[in-house]
Amino acid sequence: MYSAKTRFAKELLNKIEKNGEDVLIFVHRSVDGDCIGASCGLREVLKGLGYKAKVALCEDLPNYLDYLGLGEEIERVTSDRKVPTLAIATDCAEGSRMGEAGDVFDRSEEKLIIDHHASVSMEGDNIFIVPQASSASELVFYVAKELCSIKGVEIKDVITPKAAMLFLTGMITDTGRYSYTNTNPETLEASAELMRLGGQIAPVMYNCYDRKRKEELLISSLACASARFDLDGKIASCVVTNDLFEKCNAGRDDISEVVSRLRDVEGVVVAIVLREADEGKIRVNIRSVAPFDASSFAGAYGGGGHIRASGCTVEGRDINELRDEMVQKAIESLKD
Repeated sequence: MYSAKTRFAKELLNKIEKNGEDVLIFVHRSVDGDCIGASCGLREVLKGLGYKAKVALCEDLPNYLDYLGLGEEIERVTSDRKVPTLAIATDCAEGSRMGEAGDVFDRSEEKLIIDHHASVSMEGDNIFIVPQASSASELVFYVAKELCSIKGVEIKDVITPKAAMLFLTGMITDTGRYSYTNTNPETLEASAELMRLGGQIAPVMYNCYDRKRKEELLISSLACASARFDLDGKIASCVVTNDLFEKCNAGRDDISEVVSRLRDVEGVVVAIVLREADEGKIRVNIRSVAPFDASSFAGAYGGGGHIRASGCTVEGRDINELRDEMVQKAIESLKD
């Protein structure tokens, strides 16, 4: 299923050698471990091959990723930024998912895309999409190995310990510590190879899952305690308002684990967490188990993602009314 990696790696080299004056790597808004692992890992690989690139962000990194020590890799991008000579999208394929940076991506003439979301259906030499892959970070790792082969350089000289940590961060977080159904034999083999290249699993596990700020512990606990269970416990949902964020002195990313905790409750098929965001927007995270298709559900609201983990952003709605509507739609879906 990764057979297109060689073709894509050749296309990447061709484009970067022709248009490498200003290479910008794009990620989706509401950044997570995988989009950062894939984008910054790719930037590290390109640097090792003698090319310059930056990662476009229009928001702050979540606190749990600060252990990666990122800084020089990142460029804060607004919609008025000049168009790069080459735009590379990792872990997403559409400018509409990139926040303010999306306008810059859409205006770029030279584009490359690496993604693994089932909701994306594109083809071409400049596109490498494998929905069965664990993560975009795993795909970028395969491309990095192909780049080394084509250039005739040692993998260890290009995939540095820092790059290995970035790729492991993406793979571990998008597989839920290797516990989700998207964990393939290839994923574990790639992880072992990354460890041999200097990556360490323990720091990723601790920082992305175990480390907690007291504000995060408080708001997560209150959010979970307020959860509502419908359809005989098959649907779990909760609402997190601005008032609760202020009460707990917590940030928007401090409830990232709540949706998974609700999904893990015995008997729950789908968990839905709605939180108030900036400018009257509502961010919705959805996690599910078979047979519920979270990607299709989020797609009805302009979002998308994976079959078991997706999200969307909704504007101009009352958060409690939206929750009731989504729960009702989930009930109808499970009853069909």
